[in-house]
Amino acid sequence: MSSLIEVETKIAVSNLPEIADCLRSRGAVDLGSSVQQDTYLNATHRDYAKTDEALRVRETASGTEITYKGPKSPGSKSKARTEITLSVASAPDAIALLTATGFFVSATVRKERHEFQYGGTTIALDRVENLGTYIEIEVLTDADIAAADKKIDAVKKELNISGAHIPVSYLELLLSKE
Repeated sequence: MSSLIEVETKIAVSNLPEIADCLRSRGAVDLGSSVQQDTYLNATHRDYAKTDEALRVRETASGTEITYKGPKSPGSKSKARTEITLSVASAPDAIALLTATGFFVSATVRKERHEFQYGGTTIALDRVENLGTYIEIEVLTDADIAAADKKIDAVKKELNISGAHIPVSYLELLLSKE
């Protein structure tokens, strides 16, 4: 299990192949591609949409994780929140356990993700079903959100990434379309 503060920016983009080429030309470490299915659960004892939290079961070809995401931290130019993640053997079993204890499935987000490490960040190039294409630039930190924001800004500038930061999750974007 790990618990860190995730600081990230998400920007809608239309040129994922060009961004990937730029990253490769700058020596970014290509972490590969995956298809991710994220099943989000909500609680009967408190509404995560109202408390700005999330409980996610992520399934990929390489494994399954349960992640709790705490409320977004104020004062960050990006999105910053505590994350606690643990690996589990099976997404269906994890979902069955959580629903048996009172949680319920609220939505599923499916995406193709290509990840890179560059400049002290993890960069995800995402093609999200029913939403579009995005870049996420992320830094994990114990506490220094301001330094993480600076690192993200520097990488955006180096890669010539422009556009408005989207402060909400893919789940929130998907639910807002319904």
